[in-house]
Amino acid sequence: MKRRGFWREFRSEVVFFLCILGAFMLFRTTAYGMYHIPSESMLPTLAVGDRIAVNKFAYGYSRHSVPFSLAPDFATSTGRVFSATPERGDIVVFKHPRTGQTYIKRVIGLPEDQVELKNGRLYLNGDLVERTLEETYRYREHRGGIASVGKFDEALPEGAEHTILERGDNYFSDDYGPMKIPENHLFVMGDNRDNSLDSRFEDPGVGVLPMEFLVGRAEYIIMSVNLAEREEGLKKHQGRWFSKLQ
Repeated sequence: MKRRGFWREFRSEVVFFLCILGAFMLFRTTAYGMYHIPSESMLPTLAVGDRIAVNKFAYGYSRHSVPFSLAPDFATSTGRVFSATPERGDIVVFKHPRTGQTYIKRVIGLPEDQVELKNGRLYLNGDLVERTLEETYRYREHRGGIASVGKFDEALPEGAEHTILERGDNYFSDDYGPMKIPENHLFVMGDNRDNSLDSRFEDPGVGVLPMEFLVGRAEYIIMSVNLAEREEGLKKHQGRWFSKLQ
């Protein structure tokens, strides 16, 4: 009798655990996921080691909304259901169209926009995007070197403002286009403009991003785990907890 009671209790515990696991996987698939930042391409907004919460229902769902992209393709024009187009300036998490790796960038160009870079300056639909130099920004890179860059406030159309870093205006990534963004595609860039493989590059970059590959909108920094020591004359990314992204 004791043995039978043990197995009944054990089975009950297993069922309870599986229910909790199923609820967690459902939440991660349909609501919010948590991701970590592996590179410096989004400095100064996000640093290596930051953990972020990503809203998965913001743009609808594709097979890439599911962990490991295990869901079947959706037979729609965007490859998504309940699809919504991101706003310019949104920070988006997506799967790389060729490698399947998880990337994070900022939406710069929307479908039908014309995007161009000339000598490091961004033009949208023929208009120069304004930027204002805030300061010289020197920081210790994740791999050990010291970078000295300009920190700018950039104002995208429709009033979306954010901060970018630029090493200079004559780097290999500072001329592009003009390119008209196709329907159901996005043009994405890193905030650390001269240290980002993004829509300016086809391979190994992202190229113009099909919306099918979106995972969701990055909304919050849950925690920062950048434990680098402070150094005189160098900026250290400020750790943040439960902080809303912009």
